Amino acid sequence: MLTPDEFPYITAIHVNDCYAYQDFDITLNNDKPFSHLVLTGKNGSGKSTILRSIDFWINKYLSGNDVISMINQHAKSIPNRVQRFGKDDSYVKLWQLELDRLEKIALNPNTEIGNLVDKKNKFIYSFIKAERNSKINPVSTVTKDEDFVKQLNQQNSSDFFIKQFKQYLVNKKVGQAFNMIDKNDLAIQESQHFFNLLNSSFQKMLEDSKLELIFEKESFEFYLKLSNGQQITFENLSDGFSALISILMDLFMRVDIIRKEVKDFSFNPCGIVLIDEPETHLHLKLQEEVMPLLTALFPNIQFIVATHSPAVISSIKNATIFDLTTKTTENDSIVGSSYSELMVSHFGLDNEYSTIADGIFKEINATLRLDNAEERQIKLQGILAQNERYLSPAMRLELESMIFEHQ
Repeated sequence: MLTPDEFPYITAIHVNDCYAYQDFDITLNNDKPFSHLVLTGKNGSGKSTILRSIDFWINKYLSGNDVISMINQHAKSIPNRVQRFGKDDSYVKLWQLELDRLEKIALNPNTEIGNLVDKKNKFIYSFIKAERNSKINPVSTVTKDEDFVKQLNQQNSSDFFIKQFKQYLVNKKVGQAFNMIDKNDLAIQESQHFFNLLNSSFQKMLEDSKLELIFEKESFEFYLKLSNGQQITFENLSDGFSALISILMDLFMRVDIIRKEVKDFSFNPCGIVLIDEPETHLHLKLQEEVMPLLTALFPNIQFIVATHSPAVISSIKNATIFDLTTKTTENDSIVGSSYSELMVSHFGLDNEYSTIADGIFKEINATLRLDNAEERQIKLQGILAQNERYLSPAMRLELESMIFEHQ
């Protein structure tokens, strides 16, 4: 089993080329045993490109390749191949495509990442994309656990796990029934722990402390029974809950498979998980809960995420926040920042107010410059009366302060 001290967590990334921005380093904080990484920046700054490049590197390593040697080999071989067979040769195109992808970034793990090849099925690696498909395949029978084990470290396996998670739950329930027949107490306890943890996670997500996960054996169907008596299937959940459950189930299944492989159901496997826009489809409250939930459930996994959400940025401890637009690393005080502060300091807004509010401030400022006091007072009253319904308490206080200073 891999311990956190042995696992090759990423400690730095050198970006050679992510289209808009080139040649810079992302150095992660020296948190022990690792720092999470949160990438922010404007659209087109390279967040998704960097995640895809990390995924490409890691998958090459997991396939048994020495990536540095592969880069050097391609760089030397391509000119010779072009000279012999021309630039349209199929191998030239393939090698050039791989070289372009590999040269976009360079990873710096804390130990040799190539060692993972010999320890497959002992660690977690997953890339959960922004356009993740949360559609779940129907279940008609029980399948073999080997079908899931084979997928554990395959490229693009997240799509498989997300679509098949109901199948996995059915397999677990059927296995639980056989364990009861065989009076295998240890296996029964393990299975019950798995479903208890799943149930408590769903309770937190849906803010329903009495929610129950119900299995109907006749139809191989699962229901979420809410405290008001309503029963809903996974297919009937909103896009937001489906997106979050997709992430959870992908990781729950991987952890469970590894625990079976090492025969230790208290084991928390190490790993690296990339998530592009974890806030996808989520209400603001769930946006601020998604990363604390994941880091608590999977304490030995390093999460590398790309996000546009101030709620995500300010919700995660032991993380390096890197802004790709400015190429700067934020200090830990960002976790204590208000959302309005982050919108101004980190997301490029001029101030914390909306464009409609900005228009009102602009109109008030222009009126305050009028020389005629009586005319100024009449216009101010008219502006405030016309926009009464748009004035929040904070905005009203700031406007009143502006007016008072000009009296």
